[in-house]
Amino acid sequence: MSNEHDVEATTEADDSDELAPREAARLLARAEREARRQFDPSPPWITAFGGGVILVAYGALWLSVRGQHPYSGPSLGVVALVYAAVAVSIAVSAKVYRRATLGVEGPSVRQQRREGVAILASLVLGSPVLQGALYHYGAGDAIVYGVIPAAAPLIVVGTTVMGIAASKADRPQFSAALAVVAGGVVAAFAGPSGAWLAAGISLFVGVLVYALARARSQRAQAAKIRHGPT
Repeated sequence: MSNEHDVEATTEADDSDELAPREAARLLARAEREARRQFDPSPPWITAFGGGVILVAYGALWLSVRGQHPYSGPSLGVVALVYAAVAVSIAVSAKVYRRATLGVEGPSVRQQRREGVAILASLVLGSPVLQGALYHYGAGDAIVYGVIPAAAPLIVVGTTVMGIAASKADRPQFSAALAVVAGGVVAAFAGPSGAWLAAGISLFVGVLVYALARARSQRAQAAKIRHGPT
């Protein structure tokens, strides 16, 4: 009886030893997925896709106003096309974000939502208020429908993002926002038509650089989770 009991105990211990690596691997994979969702719920390719949409949109705006004398602003058809493209980009990003953060809660997720509200508010209120004030005081179309809508969002939203990035010590985000603000300053002095081109290029570069930095950070984080601290 004693020998049988020892054999059974040894067999159970062996089975446990065989299952332990599998369980550890499963838990490690789950921890890696959760860490990626927690630290960066939106994949870098979504960010890069948004940058491409922005470049195409601003390029269309620039082509619609290039050579206008006198300047009258982008055509309504191009503006509608741009808004549709941006809406599709936002919808795709929102769907991926909701899927990535499904069931994930905590201070970091709530903080990201508050940051999104702050950025949206600066985008919605910044340029339209300035445009309305300048139109009220009799500014020309080149200012109201050219320089301000092209340059002001970059400066207003860019400085908002810079503040958010500085509070988190997020160097890639801060650098990308700084590049966008610099592009807004260039656009402000590039003329009513050239402002759209300058704004589109600076936004695309800033977004692309940020997407690449996030991809690099994700790979480093995943490697750290797999191999553990050294």
